This record gives sequence, structure tokens and C-alpha cells, in this order.
Amino acid sequence: MLIIKKLQFILLSLLVININAQALDEQFLNSLPDDIKKDLSEKNSQQEANAQENYRPYLYSSKLSKEEELLSLKDRLELDLLELNRRLNNDESIVIKKDLELYGSDFFNTFQTTFMPTNEPNPDSGYILDVGDILKIQLVGQKNYVQFFPVSRDGSVSLPDIGKIVVAGLTLDNSSKLIKSKVNLSFIGTEAFVSLSEIRDVNILVTGNAENPGVYTLTGNSNLLHALSAAGGISEFGSYREINLVRNNLIVETLDVYDLLINGQYNLNKRLRSGDVVFVEARKKIVTIDGAVNRPAKYEVLSEQNLETIIQYANGIKRTADPENFSLERVLDGTLKTIKVANKSQFKTIKAEDGDLIYIREYPYRNADITGAVLKPGSYTMAPGETISDLIKKAGGYTENAYQFGAVYQNEDAKAINIKSKQVLYEEFLDNIIALSQQNVSSVDLTPIVTLTEKIKNTDPNGRIVIDLLNDSSLNLYPIKEGDELFIPEKNNVVYVYGETSSEGAVMYVQNEDVNYFVNKSGGFKKFADKKSIYILHPNGESQLYSSKRNIFESSPKSQMVIYPGSVIFVPKELDDSTSKRIATQAYVSILGNLGIALASLSSINNN
Repeated sequence: MLIIKKLQFILLSLLVININAQALDEQFLNSLPDDIKKDLSEKNSQQEANAQENYRPYLYSSKLSKEEELLSLKDRLELDLLELNRRLNNDESIVIKKDLELYGSDFFNTFQTTFMPTNEPNPDSGYILDVGDILKIQLVGQKNYVQFFPVSRDGSVSLPDIGKIVVAGLTLDNSSKLIKSKVNLSFIGTEAFVSLSEIRDVNILVTGNAENPGVYTLTGNSNLLHALSAAGGISEFGSYREINLVRNNLIVETLDVYDLLINGQYNLNKRLRSGDVVFVEARKKIVTIDGAVNRPAKYEVLSEQNLETIIQYANGIKRTADPENFSLERVLDGTLKTIKVANKSQFKTIKAEDGDLIYIREYPYRNADITGAVLKPGSYTMAPGETISDLIKKAGGYTENAYQFGAVYQNEDAKAINIKSKQVLYEEFLDNIIALSQQNVSSVDLTPIVTLTEKIKNTDPNGRIVIDLLNDSSLNLYPIKEGDELFIPEKNNVVYVYGETSSEGAVMYVQNEDVNYFVNKSGGFKKFADKKSIYILHPNGESQLYSSKRNIFESSPKSQMVIYPGSVIFVPKELDDSTSKRIATQAYVSILGNLGIALASLSSINNN
């Protein structure tokens, strides 16, 4: 008997896999919107691959497992909701902070460079001539000509009827004066005009801890920085504080990149000559500063510098810094120890050591926005522990026409959860469409469920949290977090009716009237309206299902259903499949939430 049951199970599994593995009908796919068609095809292909790999039945496999499918779906949704609630109630935020980079390390990433010599003669008058330069000399007067004269190996240029004039080692300005004087002595009434036509090339060596050490050909107008850039900058072992220009075994100039980046001092006066060596020294001490500073980073420091210099490099301390919470981490006797620093001035007396870490605690202030019907709308800085009540007080309180019951409070954490929830819901809808299409049930109209699936995909989740501003004691239960937004609409004396009614739009609010009254004012129900699943979105963000049994959150007889000014009544189109109805509830709540926020904002704009 046991063997027979096992065989039955195997046969049933094979049947289910065969049902799941069948391809979706091409005509059915072509009838779908392009984005839904693409997602559905990918989803079905994934199911087919998983079915073949795992050799087990899937959700929505056939009518034979319908009851199991619904139970499995229910379990999945309940687990998702439990996880989302856990994350929503968790006040901790996960912050992933990348490692700080060495300051200046990206400087050469954006430096325009080329490995080929460029010959654009645009030096200043202080440019020093040497072998390979070409001068353009024009004589006007007794002698008239324009000729080009290269500086020969002996450092001279040879002019007709004048002879050699030694210009190597002279500046362009001094060479011009010398040539003009020689011309004036040789030719009466003749004036000379001298310019540099072509600049010589120089071959230099970049070595030490450069990114790409080697021999480079540059123009004679280049300096140490140009050579370093051509070599790709500084390697991870090189120093940004000491790059030397070596000529005839003597250091003739030193570049400190921090002078350029931090102090704006460009003191490179030496032009490169053939045979020069650019040498990048080894990296020196590295000190890290983090926390309440304007430019947290790792900084390279010289041997004589103290820790106050690091604070200056970091562009100073933020105004949000805790002045009583400075700390220094340093390796002492092979152990990392935290040294308490009494105040900022103490850093002047502490010499920097390699591996030091300065941390300055920052008060966890956060920014929140409040707009709408308040006296002073805007963005406010909130201290830790301050609540919505404090935010409203900073905004000067409500205006006379404020509608506190319709307040819209949005939070980034809630938005992140809703984004995840939307994705889960969208996947459920795709699964449902695949299941219904593969059952080949001609009586089931998939148009409403496909339309709803498309709305879910195109709905941007919001981060709204239901709050009660009319209850002063509950306001202190909502601590402000970074990026929170509070919108207070103005009083609105209409009720919005949307969905399967003859005329969608706003209806004047009448106290103590029920859903049927406002639907009738909108022309009544359409033919395919689902009268058993009418959804109400109240101005405070709470959603209810209009039913004599219960609503989404708690039991509420239909006779006790209250419609408020600004409420949204949504009448959906009837869905044929019971599974679709179950997951459609979540979809309608999500779509209504966004609609409610938009209508509240629009109402406030119209009132203004």
C-alpha cells in the first residue's frame, strides 16, 4: 500500500511539472502590455527552469492542488507581513560606510594628459631657450625677411650677415633683446621681431613610487607636475608630500601636492630639461580623521606636524560636533588604544603618528520638512528625541484652516519597506496570471487582473505612516528621523469617488451619509462594479474595506462606517478568480495610499 501511494505521488508530481513547464500562449502574451509581457515571460521561464531542476510541483500548478496553493500563498503573505512589521518597528538603521580614501588620491584621475609630445609654442617670456628650440625672426627695414632659426648644439642661432648669437641658457625675453641689439648694430634702420616657433622635446625619467615609472618625452615647457601626470600619478606606496626634481644629482625643486590642493600654492618654477629625474618618495605617515569634520579622509602628514594640522586639512570641525567628545586611537606597544582628548586645543600638543585615527562625535541631528497649513513651513533641524509635536511647534503651529485629521506623514524607512512589499505583491500577481492562463479556463476574464497588475508596477510606493494629530499625547510617540516629511492639508469639504462608478470625481460632503449616498451622487455603480469590495481611504491614511463583516484592520459593522471630509471611496472592478481577490486587497490599499496623498496636496494647492 505504501509503494502504491509513493507511485501516485510521483505520477502527480510529473503531471504538475508538465503543467507548469508548458509555454504561455503566444496570443495571450501579445494581448498584454509590453512591460507586463516581458516580466511575465521571464517569470514563466524561471519557473520552467526551476521545475526541471528541482523536479517538484510549484505554486498554482493545477486545479488538483488549488487548495494547497491558497494555503501556501496565505503562509507566504503572512511571513512577508511579519518581516515587514518587524523591520518597521525596529528603530535601528543599518549604515554601510565605505573606507575613507587618502586625500589627493583622485587628483591624477582627472588630470588631462598625453604620452605624446605636444609642440604648442605658448611659453611666457621667462622660458629658457636650449638646443632644439626654433626661433622665428623677422627683419623689417634695410633688410627684410622672415626666417626660422634652430638653436644648434653649441647653443647658438646663426643669422645671415651677422653670424652666431648664443641664446641657450637665456630666457626668451633676454634672447629677443640680444638679437635685436645685434641687428641694430649690423643694419641701420632695421628692426627685429623675435618669437618662438617650436619648442624642443625633452626626455626625462620618472621613477621612485610613481604609478608608471619610465622614460617620457615631453615639451621643454613642461614642469614636474606635467611629468608626474604623464606617468599616471602616484602609486599606493608613493608620497603626495615629497616629489623631487633631480638635476645633475642635485634636488632643484620639490612638489608638495597638498600645497596645491589645500593651500592653492603653485610654486613650480623649474622647467624640465633632458636628463632630469622626477623621483617620488615613499609614503609618509597616514592619519585618518572621521566624524564631525567637513572633509573626513586619510591624510599624509610630515614628521614635524601635529594633529591640529589634520583638522585644518579636513576643513575644520562641523558646527554639529560634540565639543566634549574627541578621541584619538593610536597603536601603543602593539595594542590599539583609545586616548581621550579633553578639547580641540589639545591636538596642538600631540605629534602625529602613523596609523592615528581622530574621531569627533557628531550630534545626531536630523532634518525634517513640514509643509502645508502651518504658520512657518520649511525644513528644520531636529535634535535626537524630538517628535512630531516639536516639529509642529517649530513651524509656529497650525493655521486656522488646517485639517489635522488629513495630515500626511512620510518616513524613509516606511518607504523602503513599501518598495519591498510592492515587489513581493507584483510577483504574486505575475504568478497568479501564469496560473490562470495555464488552466485554460475560458470563463475567467483576465483583463481586470492584468490592468491591476500594470497599475501595481507603475505605482511609486510612498512612505506614509498613519498618525493621529488630534491626539496630543500620541504625537510624542513619533520621534523624528532624517528625511521625514509632514504635510498638513487645509480643510476639504468633499468626498472623492473613483473606480467603477458612472462619474468619477469629487462629491460635496454631507455629514452622517454612508457610502451608497456618495456613490449614487457619482451616478451609481457600473455594470461590473464589485459592490462587495468597496475600499475607503480616510484622510488620515487608514484604509477600510466596506463590508458588514470586517475591514482590513479590525471588525467594523457597515452601520458604523464613518465617511469624513477628504475620504476616498474606491469601487473596484469585479474579479473572477478568488485568489486574485485575495491579493487585490493589498494592491488597492497601495494604490489608494498614493491617490490620497496626491488629492490632499492638490486640495491644499486649490485652496491657496
